[in-house]
Amino acid sequence: EAATYPYPVLMTMKATESGLVYNMTKAMVELFDDYKDGAPGNNGWDLKRQIFAWAIPMHEGAVSYYKERGVWTAQHQAHNEALIKRQDVLAVAWQAYTAKAPADDGEFAKGWMKARGEALSKSGLDVVLETW
Repeated sequence: EAATYPYPVLMTMKATESGLVYNMTKAMVELFDDYKDGAPGNNGWDLKRQIFAWAIPMHEGAVSYYKERGVWTAQHQAHNEALIKRQDVLAVAWQAYTAKAPADDGEFAKGWMKARGEALSKSGLDVVLETW
């Protein structure tokens, strides 16, 4: 919620094999000159335009490639680890909430907003949005 970003962007799940993510990242970076003029917005793939301290954690396969290229910093790593902690806190809160959540859609959403905010606050993390 509330994350905005320019296209293009590739997303995957943590469970995706690291080698696949590494190679996809490498291909997008190293073949940039071959496709950059193919569609509007492709300039967003330029390595110089990447935002490594973003709203969603980078996959370890992408991080490996960026480290290899020398563009991944200690600050990027710390930011990424904080995002991973955040999603882990939310995953635990979600499991606990859905185990006892009300069936009513409206009450479910309101209850989740409250449980989510409480879990983030308790962990010392920003809530960002209290309602949506």
